[in-house]
Amino acid sequence: MAELDRILRQYTDPHTGVIHGATFVAVDNKGNDIYRKSFGQRKVNSNNGPALTPDTVTWIASLTKLTTSVAAMQVVERGLIGLDDDVRKVIPQLQNLKVILGFEGEGDQDPEINVDAQKGGPILEDVKGPITLRQLLTHSSGFCYDLRHPLLVKYSEWIGRQENMFSGTIEGLYHPLVFQPGTSWQYGPGLDWVGQVIEKLTGMNYDEYQQINIWEPLGAKDTTFYPAKSGVTEGDIHELAFRAEGEGPQNLKAGSSPWKFACRDALGGAGLFSTANDYSKLLSALLTGGGPLLSEPSIGELFSPQLGVSSMAALREFVIGEGPEGGKAWLYTQSPEEWKDVMEISHCLCGLSNAEDVAGRRRKNTINWDGLPNLVWFIDRESGVAATLFTQTMPMDDPPLRQLVLDLETALYTILAENNSGK
Repeated sequence: MAELDRILRQYTDPHTGVIHGATFVAVDNKGNDIYRKSFGQRKVNSNNGPALTPDTVTWIASLTKLTTSVAAMQVVERGLIGLDDDVRKVIPQLQNLKVILGFEGEGDQDPEINVDAQKGGPILEDVKGPITLRQLLTHSSGFCYDLRHPLLVKYSEWIGRQENMFSGTIEGLYHPLVFQPGTSWQYGPGLDWVGQVIEKLTGMNYDEYQQINIWEPLGAKDTTFYPAKSGVTEGDIHELAFRAEGEGPQNLKAGSSPWKFACRDALGGAGLFSTANDYSKLLSALLTGGGPLLSEPSIGELFSPQLGVSSMAALREFVIGEGPEGGKAWLYTQSPEEWKDVMEISHCLCGLSNAEDVAGRRRKNTINWDGLPNLVWFIDRESGVAATLFTQTMPMDDPPLRQLVLDLETALYTILAENNSGK
């Protein structure tokens, strides 16, 4: 494992590194550790501060979504709801949703006139058909994060919304859809609403549900939506670092997290605080067949591609983004000059999946997702390996962090190849 040690030590070196701390854990399909280590500091710009460990509590952002996908399959297994049932029957608030098409007068306006100055109101239409649990889980429901979409930004200004995706409340995630359910793909708060569905179906606060049905069966004691209730303080958690655009790779500054430490609602899309040790237990359970969380048939459904043609096309735009400078295509190719030829990518009930092998790295049908401060996880059932990288560095898809992910994954698969060859 010396190469993995070398990579993490290089990236977290207090004088020449590019991040202040990182934890990498990889497990095999027999439940054994392949690698589990932390390097660097818990605090930014603190060479003598507390060392980062695999038990350091960390805001895991969208790594929360995997846990909610598991919880959703649990309530499906118990017959409380079907994947294609209309969730508006469970959450009456969603019955009033509309789809936003634009704003009155925009089509005829002078291009020199500021759109924000227009007085025309939003153009809304009724939702046609159901909003299903499957759509919420696969980001094909029409929900989009409000700060990511210009129509929703303008809508929020027009009606005077005071809450948004970082408010820590479900109200911050209630706004019009941006397309009719099932017709496209946009990254959004569908999983947060899945958490609300689970609360309604079980009569339990979503944090309580996860403790009883996910973390206690796994023997994981440090994962919660409400860390302060467990005695954790903001000073105890992995501090968030920011790299300003145009500044050198070593120039990190500590900053405030966009996520509130004490949120009102347990939000299933982004709200968990966890540790690398706890989270790797979840990955191990899913890699080894689901026990004690899900049956093997449910694992098969969880990892199966789900999207139709139109949704797949929109997902591909998200993955490719703006070529090497944006999107997620860097996960699937190391040839930026061939960016538009990225392999087919789909979305299952818990993350992205690739239809082909990535040379020297993950195999086809590997499932993965990431979190805003550059945390990542993947499960490669064909190779029998799952891994997660815990960091707290912004901005999202920070180039040095992208390279760290690629370096770690390449080194990990070299180890697997050597083990399979009997060395």
